[in-house]
Amino acid sequence: MSTGVTRRRAAAAGIVVGFLAAVYVALVVLGRVDQYLFPANEVAVPAVPAKVPGTDLGVNVSLPGVSEQGPKPWTPDARLNILVLGIDKRPGQPEDGSYRSDTMFIASIDTHAGRLQLLAIPRDFWAEIPYGNTPGVWAENKINAAYSYGQFYRYPGGGAAAAVAAVQHNLNVTIRHYVVIDWEGFVRLIDALGGIDIDVPETISDFGTDVLEVFPNNTVQAGRQHMDGRQALGYSRVRVDGDLKRIERQQLVIRAVAEKAVSLGYIARIPELWSAYRDAFKTDIDNGLIPGYALMARQVDLGRIETFSLGKAMYGGVSEDGQLILLPNREQMYAIIDEFLADPQARDEAPKIALVTPPGGQAAGKAALAHLAAWGIPEAWVTVVAGDGTGQAGIVDVTGKPYTAGKLTGLFDLRMQNPDGTEPPGFDIVVRLGENTALQTPKGGN
Repeated sequence: MSTGVTRRRAAAAGIVVGFLAAVYVALVVLGRVDQYLFPANEVAVPAVPAKVPGTDLGVNVSLPGVSEQGPKPWTPDARLNILVLGIDKRPGQPEDGSYRSDTMFIASIDTHAGRLQLLAIPRDFWAEIPYGNTPGVWAENKINAAYSYGQFYRYPGGGAAAAVAAVQHNLNVTIRHYVVIDWEGFVRLIDALGGIDIDVPETISDFGTDVLEVFPNNTVQAGRQHMDGRQALGYSRVRVDGDLKRIERQQLVIRAVAEKAVSLGYIARIPELWSAYRDAFKTDIDNGLIPGYALMARQVDLGRIETFSLGKAMYGGVSEDGQLILLPNREQMYAIIDEFLADPQARDEAPKIALVTPPGGQAAGKAALAHLAAWGIPEAWVTVVAGDGTGQAGIVDVTGKPYTAGKLTGLFDLRMQNPDGTEPPGFDIVVRLGENTALQTPKGGN
């Protein structure tokens, strides 16, 4: 072969390699940008088939940062947590005033399972909230005062940022975005839906305030009720039977809004509706993110909204300055948060898991518990059992919890085994650790 031909082929090969490298870099960059603009809808490039020259051998090559093979496992990053604040701002009051948040809840979208969970935060929860305009300085007060303090003291980012800081500080939940809506915005959005239908569980009256004046005789009757914006607002605000019952009513309203939005096909029209009603609320969600979030919303099963409340972990008290407050049972509160943030597909199976440690394996058991919790298996689902050294290390699906059992095989270097009768009774899944069992990250996880 002539030297000229060899040089031309080498040059052509160089051009091809350079082109492929440029495409690879472009895909990596696109993946990073796409992850920002289209969360949970990122581009997925299949593994590249590669053949060994001069042979019939071939493999699928996964390009780091680009390629994906098979279904991705659930990861903690599957969560998109948004703090929703309903502020106590009456019509005609200034936009930049200091208002308390009448309603606080975290809307958490699990992008892996396509599920939405809501965690209600009682307004009277006695917590540490930002004080002044310097982040990291805290003062005790009701958590619903965080927005007001942030506005008054000009906390960086204002009241919404102060409320986000308070939630993250007290609950250890990472918040990605916030949405703030006042009374006027709430009424406007409900009316834009043509009202909502709610199955009112019990009759409620309020003759001491004007909250229910939009209903006949200041009373909401039990049964299915159609409510316009003002009525839905009144039903959401009434609290004659306490803040915790009010949380239940607010969650009913949220479910009704979701049902109505789905029935009208509004989920597919999110970008259009965002433009039309963007001024009805305040948020830090950038307009450039809306197409991606719209795609995400279309993948969420709004018929399966799960509701949680921290009210079950609260008990009544009185502050030093005489306020009626709610104090947390912290162990119970964090157990609710762990359940809320758990892998929802595993939660569907409600597994009872036995973690059998080898003799002297208490430290291994603690490490395994922490590892499971980090991957969406709350400690409340797991019982640590001290083993006697018998039995082979492995995972046994005793009662048929296939999703959770499969998930566990990705978290430990253990294989599935058939039951042999030596499993501790009363459990759905038994994880028997060996002396050298390693914790691992599921393939495809972060």
